[in-house]
Amino acid sequence: MDAFVWSVPLPAVASERDLALLDTAESRRADRYRRTEDRASFVTGRAALRRVLAEHLKTEADRIVFGRHSCPGCGSDDHGPPRVVFPLTQLSFSFSRSEQQALVAVVPAGAVGADIEVLRPLDVQETAAQCLSPAETAYVRGLSPGEQLQAFYRAWVRKEAVTKAVGVGITMDLRTVDVSPDRKGPVTVRCGTGKGPRLWTVTDLEAQPGTMAALALPSTRRQPSIHARCLALLEG
Repeated sequence: MDAFVWSVPLPAVASERDLALLDTAESRRADRYRRTEDRASFVTGRAALRRVLAEHLKTEADRIVFGRHSCPGCGSDDHGPPRVVFPLTQLSFSFSRSEQQALVAVVPAGAVGADIEVLRPLDVQETAAQCLSPAETAYVRGLSPGEQLQAFYRAWVRKEAVTKAVGVGITMDLRTVDVSPDRKGPVTVRCGTGKGPRLWTVTDLEAQPGTMAALALPSTRRQPSIHARCLALLEG
C-alpha cells in the first residue's frame, strides 16, 4: 500500500484565507475555543487538512464535505472515524495536530491512522500505569530518567495511530494494546474490533525536533511505501 504523509507547520495566527475554507460546523467549533492560540491552531489545522485533501482529490479545498463512518466499536454515526462525503472517493485519511505541528496521512483506500505529539514534560511513572501495558510500563520504568520520556511518547503515538486506524481512537483501554516501545519500528501490533483488520504495521515517522510521530496501516506481506510531503512546499 502507498501512503502519503504530509508534514504541516501551523502558523500561530489564522488568516482570513484559512477561515474562508471552513464550513459552518468547523467555524462554530472554532468559536468555542477561548484561548486565541488554541483557536488559531484549530483553524489553521482544518484549513491545512482541506488543502492536502484537495491536492489528492483534484478539487477546491472549500468544496470538500466531511462526514463519519459508523463507529466499529458501538455502531454510532456520531463519533466514528472521519471520511470525505464529497466528492465521492475511496480515499481515506487521518489527521493529527499538536500545538503548531500537524500531520495528514492519506491512502487511496482502506484504513490509516497517524499521530504526532509535541514532547511535553510529564510524570512518566504515573502516566505509564494509566495507558501502557504491564510489559511496556516495566520497560519504560527501567530506563534512565532521560530516556523515559522518549520511550513513553514512542509508545503513545504508536497507540494513537493504531487505534485511529481501527476507528475507535483512545476510547478503548490503551493498556490492552502493546506497541513494543523497546523495539525500533516498524512493529506489528494486534488491535481490532468487528470485521476490520486486527494486525497493523506501525511505522515511526521522522518528525520535527521535539516531536514524535507514527503511522499505522493494515499489515500485509509487503512493507508499505511511505511518501513524505510538506504542505509548506505545496503552498510555496
